[in-house]
Amino acid sequence: MDQWEAIRIRVVRDNEPIKLVARDLGIARNTVRKYVRSLDPPAKVKLRRACRLDAWRSAMSELLRSTPKITAKRIGTILRQQYDPELDVSERSLREYVARLRKDLVPKEAFVRATYAPGYQAQFDFSPMRAAVAGEEVELQIFVMRLSYSGHFYARASHRQDRPALFCGLLRAVQFFEGIPHVAIFDNAKTAVKRILKGRDREENPAFLAFRGALALEVQYAAPRAGNEKGGVEGYVGYIEDNFFRPTPSFESLDDLNLSLERFCVESLDRQHSTHRESVGDRFERERPALRPLPDRLPEPCIIEYVRVNKFAEVTLETNRYSVPTRCVSRDGLARIFDDYVLISIEGIDVVRHKRPVGKHCEVIDPMHYVDLISHKHRAALHALAFADERLPRPLFCAIGSSSGMARRRPRSGRASCGSHLTARLRRS
Repeated sequence: MDQWEAIRIRVVRDNEPIKLVARDLGIARNTVRKYVRSLDPPAKVKLRRACRLDAWRSAMSELLRSTPKITAKRIGTILRQQYDPELDVSERSLREYVARLRKDLVPKEAFVRATYAPGYQAQFDFSPMRAAVAGEEVELQIFVMRLSYSGHFYARASHRQDRPALFCGLLRAVQFFEGIPHVAIFDNAKTAVKRILKGRDREENPAFLAFRGALALEVQYAAPRAGNEKGGVEGYVGYIEDNFFRPTPSFESLDDLNLSLERFCVESLDRQHSTHRESVGDRFERERPALRPLPDRLPEPCIIEYVRVNKFAEVTLETNRYSVPTRCVSRDGLARIFDDYVLISIEGIDVVRHKRPVGKHCEVIDPMHYVDLISHKHRAALHALAFADERLPRPLFCAIGSSSGMARRRPRSGRASCGSHLTARLRRS
């Protein structure tokens, strides 16, 4: 490049003889003449060396055309099986050769940049992230909803990715935005879709259909394995993970985490939109009036199941057992399953509210539900599940044991008074 510049200056501008310039630069006069005639600077030509895999280029091309997702390792195995058992090529060289060949045969997909009207579209999704809650590192499911026009978003953490978590995330999001978008884009998760039909048709989950119908929210589903159709929320999931969950944050409870996460969503209003040269907050101020107002009565973010209380005064929901007062034995009831708690009602009256456990096959037992029963079945106190696993304080458990032992030494006529004594101690606790 330096020689080309010197030739152009000395010969073209200063009219020096070609012979003199060639002698000073130590190059041939024909080279000087070529650079004088050409207006383009010399380009470095990169020559590709021959590769031993070139002999099977046509066979590899046929494999890639017939099976686009075939791996380089599998192609190497087929070449050794069908063409040359002695083929000796490193796995790295094979991967690089197949990558170049795939790039020539399978061109990259092109995309269309989209633009959205204020309040028209939102996108939502779940993504797993890790955080320390109450001193233990756990994997959480983060619900994220993003408004496509302004880029404002809402995020909420849950222990699970099921319908109650989805309903709670959607409800909290529209309350956070103080309005409902006209259309929302979601993937084909089983929490919303029972079956994928032809084209864009879906058989929706009845509970999800009822919930979004109560909000009058239209939901459109992305094509399978087409993450670009909701790329806005996909990108914000990565932003939340990079700026909130790295390094791994620590919180006393999940409620504290969600409060901090909501503050993070509010603070993000000051950041600049990734495409437009203005803040997210300024765009959201224009979008807020275009959102549909919230209905006067919001739906409960729960699923409803009909239950029957068994003889142990328990209700089974999602493999977990929940205790109810013993007076409800063998009666039918209704269970409302929320994201973080379960509410059980009998004959329209709420009788118990339990915290929803994280795992499966758990026993959520309240000892006070069995106090009246123990008053006349006090011999079962020492072995009762309701009083096991430190559900009661140790001094009270010892009091139950002493009362039960005293009952064994007394005559039958004294058992009622012993049961009443035990019941009174339990109630005082």
